[in-house]
Amino acid sequence: MHDFDPVRSVQRPPGRADVRALHRRPGAPRPGSVEPLDRAGTVWTTRHRDLIADLCDDTVDTRALGDLFDRVQAVWRDSEHRIDPRLLVNAFGVALGDLVAVRVPGLSWARYRDDAGGEVVLAHDTQDLVVLPVSSVAHHWGHAPAGWFGVHVHEVVGSALSCLATARVAAH
Repeated sequence: MHDFDPVRSVQRPPGRADVRALHRRPGAPRPGSVEPLDRAGTVWTTRHRDLIADLCDDTVDTRALGDLFDRVQAVWRDSEHRIDPRLLVNAFGVALGDLVAVRVPGLSWARYRDDAGGEVVLAHDTQDLVVLPVSSVAHHWGHAPAGWFGVHVHEVVGSALSCLATARVAAH
């Protein structure tokens, strides 16, 4: 399950204050940009955050979310008539991102855009780092093993903190 890395290093464009960071997606013809989350993006994340809070009876921690993820994914997998998983993927992606952002100082919600479209991500405010929590959940949805969500939170946090530590060492 380690074939998708949700933590990415990005390069900042020289002399372009309006574009916070560049990142190259596989197959993308040109690099994209990371921008602060606009009002629509804020509403989108809030809507998904509220859904998860309702499903967790307002106990939104790694253990509760991991248990919920396991139950919801199992019901979805075992369903004869599966619904489109995007709502669930987005909600669990926002939840994953929120848990990571609390543990990695400097991360906040942002929007990534390139020729292929846009995506809500976490971006670091001073370092060349983005985290793709929604894409990570989408990549694993439907085949993540029991316990994956909680383990993945810790893996993503560890990877992000490692990238930031490497960047600090390189800067000195």
